[in-house]
Amino acid sequence: MPSRLTQRFLASCGLWILIVPSCHSETPTSGTSPFILDGNRIYAEVNFVRSNGTFRKALVFVDPGSPSAVLSRELLKELDLGSQKMLALEVGNLMVTTDSGEVTSDPWLPFLISDHRTVEGLLPAGILKKYQVVIDYAQRTLTLAEPGTLGPEGLSVPFQMNEKTGLISVGMTISGKTYRVTIDNGSAYTWLRKATAQEWLTAHPDWERGTGAVGPSNMRMADDGIEAAGILLRIPEVQLGPLRLREVGALAIGPSNKNWDFIDWYSQKNAVPVIGWLGGNVLRNFRITIDYPKHVSYWLRQRESDPHDLEQVGLTLESKHGQYFVAGVAIQNGKTTVEGIEVGDQLLQIDALRMNAVNRAAIYDAMHGKPGEVRNLLLERNGKRFRVPAKVTAF
Repeated sequence: MPSRLTQRFLASCGLWILIVPSCHSETPTSGTSPFILDGNRIYAEVNFVRSNGTFRKALVFVDPGSPSAVLSRELLKELDLGSQKMLALEVGNLMVTTDSGEVTSDPWLPFLISDHRTVEGLLPAGILKKYQVVIDYAQRTLTLAEPGTLGPEGLSVPFQMNEKTGLISVGMTISGKTYRVTIDNGSAYTWLRKATAQEWLTAHPDWERGTGAVGPSNMRMADDGIEAAGILLRIPEVQLGPLRLREVGALAIGPSNKNWDFIDWYSQKNAVPVIGWLGGNVLRNFRITIDYPKHVSYWLRQRESDPHDLEQVGLTLESKHGQYFVAGVAIQNGKTTVEGIEVGDQLLQIDALRMNAVNRAAIYDAMHGKPGEVRNLLLERNGKRFRVPAKVTAF
């Protein structure tokens, strides 16, 4: 039988005709679900409501950088949204709803993360914006609460919000100048506009750590050349109002090889133009409360930032249909960091890790290590396989 909370939801949508006794307990005003942190991204366990009122458990990608809900075609069909006015899901004990007409499907879903867990949906800013949202990285929990339910915890940082998309941006101060950046837990790493970063590098050339996305900064693995040409940075201090972030790693990106500007496109989803976003490499150090209705965030530090997160084998990878190819070899101090590898080579194995049906977080982990350590790579070029010993570099 559906829960009482589900029964009330179905009755409100006209799907069931129920008499709800007055003795029912009050409707919960908040709910908490566990999440998996994989490759600096959050995947929460939620319960979707089928048209008959039963639950369907699923893992969803929590992405405050996307405006609309997306489900796999299989899940969309199973929920039978065509017969419902609303998509409903439970986050903990809290019933969350959105207009079913705004829900889409996409062939990139489902996909696998660590431990062969399947991700079947995307929980976006367009839904989160109605709530107070707490992302507790240390406890691995996601909490959604009705407005006014939760009190503030941590340093207060106000934000601007695009009321339509739900994307939020804060003022980020570097060397006395303030820029707008999005808070985007859905991105594994911090990405910033290259033209802006080059202004910083003119005054602080030591901030540059190399050219070519590596490790979690290589999060898209697309074929547009953006990541291979990106500049890796380590910024000593960034301020968000009263909050100080230290040793912030970032990838500074420019237009694609077809002159398409990713940051320009991303800015269109925000209330104001932004120079990029703060991603999971920064956000995972905090318990973050995003009070969407009040346009203020609260940051409670849980650990210090990791200045060693990009100690990686210096390869920028591209993903094609579950296979991985070299899109670029990272350069540091004018020298390539890995010898004997060319763009276009297919990566087949990293030490004992075979690249068939492997997720990106596993690749980041396999390429990570202490500077100078060697990873044995198996590659293929023009039908011939070969091995390369590749050293880990500190970026």
